[in-house]
Amino acid sequence: MNSLWDIPFVVVDVETTGADAKKNRIMEIACIVVSGGEIIERFSSLVNPHQFIPSFIAKMTGIDNAMVFNAPEAHEVMPRVHDLLTLPNAIFVAHHVQFDWQFVIESFKANGIVIPEIPLLCSYKLARRLLPQKVKKNVGDVAKYFDITIQNRHRAEGDAEATALFTVEFLRQLSEDFDIETVEDLLQFQNKQLANVRTAPAFVKRVAVYLEQLPEEPGIYKMIDAKGDILYVGKAKSLRDRVRSYFQPGAQHTEKIAKMVTLVHSIEWECTATELSALLLESKEIKRLKPPFNTASKTVRRFPFLRLTVNEKFPRLEWSSSINDDGAEYYGPFRNRTMTREIADTIQQDFTLRLCRDDIQPSADFSPCFYYHIKRCHAPCAGLQSHQEYHKEVQRVRTFLGGFSDGVIDKLTAEMNKAAEQLDFETAIILRNRITELQRLFLRKEQVSTSVNSNNVIIILPVSEREKTLEIFAIRRGRLAHQQIVGRKSPLRHLTNRFAEWYFDNQEIVEELTPQEIDEIQIITSWMHRNRNNGIFLYIEGKSMEELNEYFTLAVRTAFVRTTDIEQTMD
Repeated sequence: MNSLWDIPFVVVDVETTGADAKKNRIMEIACIVVSGGEIIERFSSLVNPHQFIPSFIAKMTGIDNAMVFNAPEAHEVMPRVHDLLTLPNAIFVAHHVQFDWQFVIESFKANGIVIPEIPLLCSYKLARRLLPQKVKKNVGDVAKYFDITIQNRHRAEGDAEATALFTVEFLRQLSEDFDIETVEDLLQFQNKQLANVRTAPAFVKRVAVYLEQLPEEPGIYKMIDAKGDILYVGKAKSLRDRVRSYFQPGAQHTEKIAKMVTLVHSIEWECTATELSALLLESKEIKRLKPPFNTASKTVRRFPFLRLTVNEKFPRLEWSSSINDDGAEYYGPFRNRTMTREIADTIQQDFTLRLCRDDIQPSADFSPCFYYHIKRCHAPCAGLQSHQEYHKEVQRVRTFLGGFSDGVIDKLTAEMNKAAEQLDFETAIILRNRITELQRLFLRKEQVSTSVNSNNVIIILPVSEREKTLEIFAIRRGRLAHQQIVGRKSPLRHLTNRFAEWYFDNQEIVEELTPQEIDEIQIITSWMHRNRNNGIFLYIEGKSMEELNEYFTLAVRTAFVRTTDIEQTMD
């Protein structure tokens, strides 16, 4: 079964000359491809419908007859759409999916294009099952609920991108709160019958007083039974919306959670400054309390990593679904397992680290394996490559993973262009996705050549626009060293003094990681990956103490300016 994070979701939006797919035609279409929770491909085009566009449609969409007069023909546009819909394991996604799908089908028929067999996912159905009842379920209101800004509302690309972004939010919620990880479970969930509840069940009435008091801040919540035992611990970006969603009429739950809800007699909560604080606190409380209705390993979605086994005499490179306390170095995270394997394969083709998993003892009597003969390994096992030479290659890989392309992207680009010239578009797309992922890795850390579990970074996040506060996280060797809320007038000197202790002590301490610290590393790196375009990240490597203090002071001032701008916009 395919994981939700390993397959492409092709989010489609069409603008049409009318509502009847057989009589009317597409005048604009957009496809946004999402994989691993990220947009990896975009395609949009006007289409000459060879039909008159009614004035009310022109007014709503901004597309008039003059705009489409010289637009590409459907027979030029729809083959590109077909290419995207036939990506391996693709899913067709749209808001009110049958509307968009029927128009695509009719356009395929009219242009002699084979209609692909592809699962259909309706983001409107997901919205009805996952969002609070008070939220309207149209594209604009769902986007607003998730703080997604739509560029060019009622144009195909703007609406498709917004739908893609909130579909990712739905997938994350389904994964974290409903344990839905496969396509099969997802498609079943969207078609679950919504309950018609006329009167609130007894268990809803029991907790009504708590539901009214819930704040809208981020934090964690605890579901408690009649004996005072904690049944479940969860986190929320908005405590009010998340907790109330368990008890709204027609709420969709797994069998386990449905049972848990009927046992709840009271609810406790604890507000946090930011979502990241909530994630870390949730993890600690689940491990401390061991609630019976929590999945044993419940946490945020975990992104895969590349693992360099520097704890071995002749290190290997492989992909890993988690970070462990094994002395290896971990790089990433990457958006899904498939992409991680492909990046590992790219590196293994361009660098000659051994591919065998055995604990090798070099010997001239040893016969080199197949990889030596195809020049993928220099056979240190047979003594044909010295330990020193091998470790030079290991260092090249470390440098590459730290953010220095070393010509690999240029090579992949040449291969991609060659595949496109030979009309091998499937290979070209795969190569282009690898290039995009590598470029994201290189740009993400501004060429900071440290592994995830030795990462030193300061995270600065706005907390309250009204109160003008920030939350600061000091991450030392991948772990949370300090967490603090500061206001505009808070003295920062004690923090900058602590930086010297945390980041510039020059002591190479080998510390054994606790399970909680491993989980913290995983939560923090996954959160940073998801939110890399939000907040401020100050990487320590390459900076002196004086430079760090200067950058930190400037970053804090910048963050406060942002909160002021937000407040003025709100006013």
